[in-house]
Amino acid sequence: MSPRRGRPHASSQEMLADAACELFLERGYEATSVTEITRRAGVSRSSFFNYFASKSEMLWFVFDARITALEVALRLTNGELGVALREFARGEAPHTLALAITEARTMGVEEELAAGRAARQLRIAAAIEARLRRDGCAALGAEIRAAGYAAALVGTVWRWAALGAGRHRVDELLDEALTVAEGVLAPNC
Repeated sequence: MSPRRGRPHASSQEMLADAACELFLERGYEATSVTEITRRAGVSRSSFFNYFASKSEMLWFVFDARITALEVALRLTNGELGVALREFARGEAPHTLALAITEARTMGVEEELAAGRAARQLRIAAAIEARLRRDGCAALGAEIRAAGYAAALVGTVWRWAALGAGRHRVDELLDEALTVAEGVLAPNC
């Protein structure tokens, strides 16, 4: 019996995302089908849809998990807002997204990244605004501060990717971004 070559048949989000990124780099985002991704990964289409609703979700799954953790932290923690915001830097690094950011033109994902970034930044801002309102901030002040903090969080990930994701830590860049944001945004609503 000869040794097995190629990818293992174990299915995972990371393996599918890796296969997708390879294909996006080779053929472009629009020209790559889910069938081609599953074929490259060595899994069935149903395995793909167990993990993702669409191919665009493969770019965002780690980032989306970070947003969900942030939403939980904002709901459950009391006290310092910065502590809850720093929850965004915990967990797995969004390497698939970083690759897409740095290779957006080659992959053909520029529009997907722009739309996804805007939608996710709004989701983050809504969660922060709800927390600020719960803490007693007036509506307008909460909305403006939340938008600024959301921009700092999302901008941190874009900056981390641009600097070379493997060479920098997201948490250190986020601390820097939040320090800037806290200096610009009034501490009281």
